[in-house]
Amino acid sequence: MKILILSDSHGSTKLMEDVVAKHENHIECAIFLGDYLEDCKKIATKFSNTTFHMVPGNCDYYSDLPGDLTIKIGGKRIWISHGHKASVKSGYDEIVNLAIVGRADICLFGHTHEAVAFEKNGILFLNPGSISQPRGVKGKSYAIIEILEGAVFPKIIEALR
Repeated sequence: MKILILSDSHGSTKLMEDVVAKHENHIECAIFLGDYLEDCKKIATKFSNTTFHMVPGNCDYYSDLPGDLTIKIGGKRIWISHGHKASVKSGYDEIVNLAIVGRADICLFGHTHEAVAFEKNGILFLNPGSISQPRGVKGKSYAIIEILEGAVFPKIIEALR
């Protein structure tokens, strides 16, 4: 079972659309971690067979969606947040504590535009980076998480363009 994770599109939808098209037949769902929810909503209309889960970011000023979301896929509890309210640009302590309290197996977040994956307290933390405005050493990126027989395999993928 594979999950596509995207974040921080900031108005650039073409590459995001290409990525979803590339993976749509191989994924259980797509997750968008905020900053320009309208981009994700636009893409979702073109891929009616793909379920999209999304949370608002700090640039999604008037969203009626909850600020975070917990879903269960492949027996794993996945907590989804943009990350700005957990101050992820200043470090990961707060988001780690929130994921522990929420009994997450996987914590997905964005906001920093920097792709990162790490494990702490038995929880996988993953930021796919930005699909449009990357920061750090990687270029434009997204992620795929594969869950096989209870094991979780994250992969950050550079979106070439």
